[in-house]
Amino acid sequence: MTNLALISETALLVLFAYLLGCVLGYGIRMALHAGRGTRRVAELVVTAAPTPELPKPRSSAARLAARVDDAPPSPSVAAPSAAGHDTASASASRPATLAGPRAGTPDNLKQIKGIGPKIEASLYAMGIFHVHQIAAWNKANINWVDAQLAFKGRIRRERWVEQALTLTAANEGAPRRLSGRA
Repeated sequence: MTNLALISETALLVLFAYLLGCVLGYGIRMALHAGRGTRRVAELVVTAAPTPELPKPRSSAARLAARVDDAPPSPSVAAPSAAGHDTASASASRPATLAGPRAGTPDNLKQIKGIGPKIEASLYAMGIFHVHQIAAWNKANINWVDAQLAFKGRIRRERWVEQALTLTAANEGAPRRLSGRA
């Protein structure tokens, strides 16, 4: 007959050895990976030659603001774009913009579903401060803004123009105007 106490004692010792091995293995693994990462960073710092600072990734609003702040290209250097249109036709499709908000206060563009704080900031940077500006967009304007903000059809999917028309009509107290612009 086998001794039940001997079997249970052996089982507990095996379980204890297993748990101890897991804890030690985890500790050794973390120490090796931490040491490897530290050594590697130290080697890179010591052996790396001074390099020019890489540009930090910027948000779409910051990229758009930088694009708006840049001077427009001269008309004599009109190069065809990837879509095959020249820059003159691209500027013709740009929606009407303002230098600043009328009466010093921009509209809350976040009233339009799909426009959040970042997109609102991007639109402000482009010179679009009011809901009625969005309500006046045509297909070319939508395509231009879509390309500038890299939305790929989001303006049409979320029906910004129709929402802007509804908001403008509600603000003016006029009946809603239906439009097939977008």
